[in-house]
Amino acid sequence: MRSPNSAGRCPARFRSCHAILLSLVACPSLFAQADRATLGGTVTDATGAVLSGAEVEIRQEAIGLLRKTVTNEAGVYRTPGLPVGSYTITARKDGFTTARVPNVVLTVGQRATVNIPMAVSAVNTQVEVTAQAVQLDKASAEISGVISGSDLAALPLNGRNWASFMLLAPGAVNTGEGNQNTIRYFGRSRDENNFTFDGVDATGVKDPRQEANLRLNISLDSIAEFRVASSLYNAESGGGAGAQVNLVSKSGSNRFHGGAFEYFRNDRLDARRPIDARRPPFRLNQFGGHLGGPLRRDRTFFFANFEGLRQRLAQTQIGFVPSDAFKARVLAASPSLRPVVEAFKPGTSRTADPNIDQLTVAGSQPWTEDSGLIKVDHRIDDRTNMFVRYNIDNGVIDEIRNPLLETRTSNFRTQNGTIQFQRVFSPVILSETKLGVNRSALHRDTNGTFPEGVSIPGFINLQVDRAEVEVGTTYSLVQSLAWTRGRHAFKFGGEIRKVDLVFADSGTVQTAFASRDDFVLNRANSISIAGPNPSSRVLRPYYFWFAQDEFKASSTLTVSLGVRYEYYSVSRTTNRGGRVLDLLRCNGFCPPGTPWYFPDKNNYAPRAGLAWAPERFGGKTVFRAGYGIFFGPGQLDDVNAALDSIPESFSLSQRDQPALSFPAIGFASQARSSGAAPRSLQRDRRDGYSQQWTFSIQQQLPRQLVAQAAYVGNNAHHQFGRSFINTIDPATGRRPYPGFSNIGEKNNFGNSSFNGFQMSINRAARSGLSWQTQYLWGHAINDNSGAGEGAQNMIAECRACDRGDADFDTRHSFTAAAGYLLPFGAGRRWGGWELSGIGTARTGRPLNISVNRGAADLPNGAASTPGDSAPPQRPDFVPGQPFYAATRTPDQWFNPAAFRVPARGVWGNFPRNLLRGPGLWQMDVGVAKRTRLTERVALQFRGELFNLFNRAQYGQPNANISQPAQFGRITSVVNSTPTGSGGPRQVQLMLRLDF
Repeated sequence: MRSPNSAGRCPARFRSCHAILLSLVACPSLFAQADRATLGGTVTDATGAVLSGAEVEIRQEAIGLLRKTVTNEAGVYRTPGLPVGSYTITARKDGFTTARVPNVVLTVGQRATVNIPMAVSAVNTQVEVTAQAVQLDKASAEISGVISGSDLAALPLNGRNWASFMLLAPGAVNTGEGNQNTIRYFGRSRDENNFTFDGVDATGVKDPRQEANLRLNISLDSIAEFRVASSLYNAESGGGAGAQVNLVSKSGSNRFHGGAFEYFRNDRLDARRPIDARRPPFRLNQFGGHLGGPLRRDRTFFFANFEGLRQRLAQTQIGFVPSDAFKARVLAASPSLRPVVEAFKPGTSRTADPNIDQLTVAGSQPWTEDSGLIKVDHRIDDRTNMFVRYNIDNGVIDEIRNPLLETRTSNFRTQNGTIQFQRVFSPVILSETKLGVNRSALHRDTNGTFPEGVSIPGFINLQVDRAEVEVGTTYSLVQSLAWTRGRHAFKFGGEIRKVDLVFADSGTVQTAFASRDDFVLNRANSISIAGPNPSSRVLRPYYFWFAQDEFKASSTLTVSLGVRYEYYSVSRTTNRGGRVLDLLRCNGFCPPGTPWYFPDKNNYAPRAGLAWAPERFGGKTVFRAGYGIFFGPGQLDDVNAALDSIPESFSLSQRDQPALSFPAIGFASQARSSGAAPRSLQRDRRDGYSQQWTFSIQQQLPRQLVAQAAYVGNNAHHQFGRSFINTIDPATGRRPYPGFSNIGEKNNFGNSSFNGFQMSINRAARSGLSWQTQYLWGHAINDNSGAGEGAQNMIAECRACDRGDADFDTRHSFTAAAGYLLPFGAGRRWGGWELSGIGTARTGRPLNISVNRGAADLPNGAASTPGDSAPPQRPDFVPGQPFYAATRTPDQWFNPAAFRVPARGVWGNFPRNLLRGPGLWQMDVGVAKRTRLTERVALQFRGELFNLFNRAQYGQPNANISQPAQFGRITSVVNSTPTGSGGPRQVQLMLRLDF
């Protein structure tokens, strides 16, 4: 273990670099932007010789924006910081015709190249050049994709959650319903993705992903487009080791434009899920409108948007409860368990196991959500622009959590606002300042079904009432400077971000039984008692700095070099000091005021990439390669163990007290004296990081096609995980620290690796047709999944024993999307008709076969502690038996004879995540008819079908051999919600008015 005295030191070789970066951040014009575009190229004469001193004008007519620059001695012009949109480029030079290039469309984060040829002329004439923005990336090694405004408007989308379109980016894998909870990139954890809206922080505060339970946290109609940089982005982007998702809001223009819409869904139009006896009643209405235009022509513009959602769902809930015969057996053996037995509702049908009945019920789940955005853009003068934008979303979701009708009401509110200034000091120097506020608030009440939590293998868990509050806010200052000098395009910048989190929750009491036989005898495996955690406030500043250079080494070679520094400071609380547990340094709890952990000041992240477009291939082939290091903070909750230990928490296992039984409260005094179970944090932890490398080839093909083939690899270290410490020593039968029970520790010991091959073929919109296809073969291996997916290892003392396929490892994933305007003009039979579709397919996800074992059966007596799930125990395999059923069906996926319970005091030998569940493939289509009512007003009717062929999208089978009646049986679908991907065939209708 690293010495605490050395933890957090900055190595001597980095100190000078650190000082330079500190001086950069002190300069008011040196800080990063990824929400705008850069336009550049080379101006040449008819012979191909470069022209220096040519005047280049770049104009966006819609808002009256004009930027001017001059080509340098290499004939190169470069204009950074341009808003997304359509531009006209004009080049002038004495003795040459004026060249004009219209309809150059720039997308978010794009580095567009438009080379301009000019002809010699004795008179000043103007010609229109057919040059187009090169679709190839000739400036970096970044693997990324843009989801354009036309994609957002035309492609079918179930639920109108913009995040579902993240699946269209390279390297994306969807393991569930298709939102921020289930989409990840190139083997990285979901919580390593970083989200920005107009260049300012838009991640969740406690959890890095946005509040994924909300669909309208950013309304689809308020987004102009967004870019997903999946891997090897340059040094100006960071704050996470996964993908960078950069969204850009819409703006007003010199013309008024707007619209209103209504989306409608009804269960009468949908197919039945395979697990439902009938279609549950369902109603969904999504409605809204937007308006944008000028407040002052060419100077001030506004855009406003509103969207509402009203959903009513009666969803089928399936679970398993004790049969009447089993209840009678329990009451005869243990009358004190009568309150527990009576808490289970009678089953609605029998199962093959006489002790277990199936309970199927339908419960109502209302959902209400309202989202709004307002934005004002203003041009102060020809060199200075600014805008202000505010976004808010309110949601109330009522849920039925299980067939016992446990209910949960969640009140959400997310807000995001920014004010930004851009100043053009000269044609080669541009500065941008951004202030941002990002807030997410959650108030959640769970109405449980029993005064204490009780878990019994094979049955629905009984839950206790619980109240939770989370209010998180980030305040951001982002500043950037772009400076072009000769062949170099420099960027310097950084961000100061203050994270402020307030949270509270109620206490819990939990009794866990290792088997149904133990429940009959009232022989508990463990009990845990956690006191309430009153309101706590945590502050944690982040500091980011970077320097980036794109060097045009030759007309065919661009080298990108950068370095980024990220410092995630030590969390502290303003109203409660926390209780720091350190068994090594403090022999228990440390004195008040002790830092929660040691800072990690070594997060230097160099990045390098090159792009080479050989002349022999006509500039239509680009070879790209790069390497970089990427850091991320993980979940803020990962470092809050000191606050988790403030409420008194105790636990006892059967190894500690053989007479352990229900009710747990009867053992409270013994637990208090000998079973303290605080939470611990690895104090010499290190921030998680990933090394990433890639080699790719891009090829421009005829008919606006661009193909890419890429090898992408990465490894990660110091990934967040959980483990037990102070476990029982099998040799002595005692714990090292007898005053404590098992202690759940949060640590950063995890490791992972990924290797993959990615292919894509995309076609920009032309003649009414566009499409994009993405394929990924990949293999993700880890010993822990990191961040919010970090879990207990089976053997706390052996992390290597859990090395295997990652929980989200998906070997093959394919996505295709297309849109087609039928080639028939207005007034003809098929005028105004449009077809669109999205197809997705993936192979099955890993399955971890498990077995329930009591603490007394394990060599280290590791039972669960408050807030931590018990380690997943694995069985032994039976030699000679196939693991899968002869014919895999939803009723029997595995061969039960292939697995057995390990002997007492011995660990199971079946590997982690060796088997696989069902795959998924789905086709969504849309048909739209647009009718022009007047020259400026159009009415569109659209019908969308999701899962067109109604393929049953089965979820994972039950993988617990301690539940023989359910083992290998599939009782769920990929997506249990009514929107997103992975459901039955569903129909959505839309009517829209645009002007």
